[in-house]
Amino acid sequence: MSDKIHIPGRKMEKLKPGQQPVIRLTPEAYDALMEITNESCLSTKMVASAIILQCKDFIVFDRPKEVE
Repeated sequence: MSDKIHIPGRKMEKLKPGQQPVIRLTPEAYDALMEITNESCLSTKMVASAIILQCKDFIVFDRPKEVE
């Protein structure tokens, strides 16, 4: 198994003040998140946030090379 998580890279804007984030999950990801949440004493929001923040250093963005 690889030490890194490879995902395609792209640029998105950060939230503006007052905006609420909306994340849509696949059914499989939602079920996995619910399993983790049910075992913890945290809210779904806090569990998902913790997972994202802890794994972000393991992500490699596969971006296409720029054309000269």
